[in-house]
Amino acid sequence: MSSQVQLIFKSSVAQRLGVSERTIEKLVKACKFPPPLKLGKNAMWAQEVVENWLEQALKPQLTWEPPKRRSRTTNPQS
Repeated sequence: MSSQVQLIFKSSVAQRLGVSERTIEKLVKACKFPPPLKLGKNAMWAQEVVENWLEQALKPQLTWEPPKRRSRTTNPQS
């Protein structure tokens, strides 16, 4: 981890992921998103952690390839 950690608020995380703040809370509770750093009443994440999570979440989509089509063979008719 870099020496300069940039922390971002829950609202910024939600905006980056295109979801509501409540969805972030639900993902954390379901252990599907990293828990926040609590600073007083604020929930914050290291930007690097959010970007790494997003990269891992997108990996199946980014590496997806369409199934190869089977070549059609013609059946010789007698």
